[in-house]
Amino acid sequence: MELKEIINKRQSIRKYKEGDIPDKDIKEIIEAAGKAPSGKNIQNWYFAVIKNQEIKDDIAGIIIKKNESIAVEMDKNDRPKADRFRKFCKNFTVFFTKAAALTVVYSTFYKPSGFGEYESIGIDPTLELVTKRNPGMQSLGAALENFTLKAVDMGYGSCWLTSANYAAIEIEEYIKNKTGFEKEGFFMAALMSLGIPEENQKSPSKKDIDEICTFIK
Repeated sequence: MELKEIINKRQSIRKYKEGDIPDKDIKEIIEAAGKAPSGKNIQNWYFAVIKNQEIKDDIAGIIIKKNESIAVEMDKNDRPKADRFRKFCKNFTVFFTKAAALTVVYSTFYKPSGFGEYESIGIDPTLELVTKRNPGMQSLGAALENFTLKAVDMGYGSCWLTSANYAAIEIEEYIKNKTGFEKEGFFMAALMSLGIPEENQKSPSKKDIDEICTFIK
């Protein structure tokens, strides 16, 4: 498949057919992710692949439980907004239980160029160099884009999920207690569903080139 076709075909897949994905194919997709550029070549990513249905369902349950605890508090001030939050969770987050695999994406904190230098002259670098710019997450984003494009190239579909990050601590703790897996120094940054996509799924339109590009002369 040509690169242009892969890019144009990529979409966030939320509906999957039944069927397994061979481990070797998943490794090939993650290998492509690992080829991405990263600041100072930090390669600040790690991928924990989950095929076990019980574990996928449990993670979905953790997200739903955390979602509801937040929504209950929101009910006190804005019940319609709370109900929209509940609906979003149901429709746009926990669908990953139907995917062949769920990948928990871990990352690390990255101190970019200038971080230590700012500190040495008494300036807090957090807002300017991490919160606003966050090159560590930019590096991770490059890896996850490679993941999504390689999945398309191999005939699979994926969805890059950050909507469950409010339950990240609970998910990390569950995985540690359930499986014994813990990546020291890393934190959950995203989820990635992967599976065999159902056909004819709709995607939102993208901005025209003139809306996202200016040539400065």
